[in-house]
Formats: sequence, C-alpha cells, structure tokens
Amino acid sequence: GGGSGGYHDYERAHDDDGSNVDVAAVDQLLAERLQCKKSRMFDEADAIRDELRNVHGVSVWDREKVWRTGQGAGYQQRGGDRRG
Repeated sequence: GGGSGGYHDYERAHDDDGSNVDVAAVDQLLAERLQCKKSRMFDEADAIRDELRNVHGVSVWDREKVWRTGQGAGYQQRGGDRRG
C-alpha cells in the first residue's frame, strides 16, 4: 500500500466536538510529525504539534494515539507540561 499522503496511526477521537476541520491537512501533519519523531527531530515534531493546535484547533494525544478538536482539547494541558 502506501500513498503520497504519508502514514500515521492516530485516529480522530470520537468524543471531540465535531468541528469542521481539514482532515487531509491534519493527516498530512500527523504523518510528518511521526516521521520527525522517528528521526528524533523532536523540535520539528513539537513545531508541527503547535501548528496543529494553533492553525487547525487540533490537540494530539500521543499516549492514546488520538487527535481531537474543540475547546475541551486544551483544558487538561493546564497546570502541567505534558511531554509526548
């Protein structure tokens, strides 16, 4: 298999707010971020995570392998630095 879109193993969380989001762009960024992490390019991976949050309103949860949209996405990040 394998298309030009890249590969990642993250899924959209079923409990996000259902916001309209450019899923193709999110998929592309998640695939790029995964490649950065595999290559130990963690600064680049963090920059992509920030772009996902700031541009697309998407938060990424590495432990759960999900991404979600909406205001609820950021609340749990308060009061502590979550490293992924």
